[in-house]
Amino acid sequence: MIYLILGTNGYRVRQEIAALTKRLGVRAETIDADRLSLNSLADIVRGVSLFRETRLVVLRQLSEHKELWAKLGEWARDVSADTTLVLVEAKPDKRTKAYKTLVRAGEVIAAEPLTERTRSAAETWLRDLARAQGVEISRAQAANMVSRALIPNETSRIAEVDQLQLAHAVKALVNVDTVTDEAIAAVLPPAREFSVFDILELAARRDVRAVQKALSELRATDDPYKVMALLWVQWAQLAAAMMAEGVSSAQIASDLAIHPFVAKKLQALAPYFSAASVRELTQLAAELDYQSKTLAVAPWDIIDRFVLTVSTRNSPQENE
Repeated sequence: MIYLILGTNGYRVRQEIAALTKRLGVRAETIDADRLSLNSLADIVRGVSLFRETRLVVLRQLSEHKELWAKLGEWARDVSADTTLVLVEAKPDKRTKAYKTLVRAGEVIAAEPLTERTRSAAETWLRDLARAQGVEISRAQAANMVSRALIPNETSRIAEVDQLQLAHAVKALVNVDTVTDEAIAAVLPPAREFSVFDILELAARRDVRAVQKALSELRATDDPYKVMALLWVQWAQLAAAMMAEGVSSAQIASDLAIHPFVAKKLQALAPYFSAASVRELTQLAAELDYQSKTLAVAPWDIIDRFVLTVSTRNSPQENE
């Protein structure tokens, strides 16, 4: 049997695997897809045990390995009756033949995250979860906790609710006689205020003070190499959108494979730049990226230089 769990909700993924573990009465085996070969994949799918051993095998992000993903599509209906295969995929390419075959051959489970747009549902879920574990929290406290568990989504720009973080917080509150706001603050830090896209938007609007505050927050919470990689992706999208004069946001979203909401936000920043500044900043981004790979330059210094250069550039009117 094949289960295809689709989405970025880590809490839902964990719950679904736990339910399968309980139902089958076996321990889940999580196998690293990065170390998987065609032979070992064949052993998982087609392997037959003399003792008819029941297996629950979890593979995460196998779709990132195109050859293995395609081969699994070919073998989808060959999975041994003793093997339950769980494929956890955040955002697989739904256009591939393998994806379509696996969907038909298995059972699809949605694991989409709750978001800031569904906060009331998240708050209800949280209160129910807490009550089931003997923890009483008020509606106001639930709202506060959900606000603290919002995390930015770099793709859709719609903040997601980290249910796994909230579940851990509830567990930490089990032994508290009366849940106070202070107790909540002790087990659940405030949500991060800024994302990489927020920094670029602030820089585009030349809000230097806010940019410096955002950079300081990211320094305290994020890996610089991850921030730098996201920064180059965001700038490339921003530059492409700004140079696509007269093109609709829907077409930009399609061309760049981004969320339509993001495309509209990118277009809204276009008036803040001149064509010359876009070229100059893109060249600077390329030079800094090269330096990050060849010279002993601290990544945060590279990030600071680029973002602050964006935020202190001349306005389009000043370049005219």
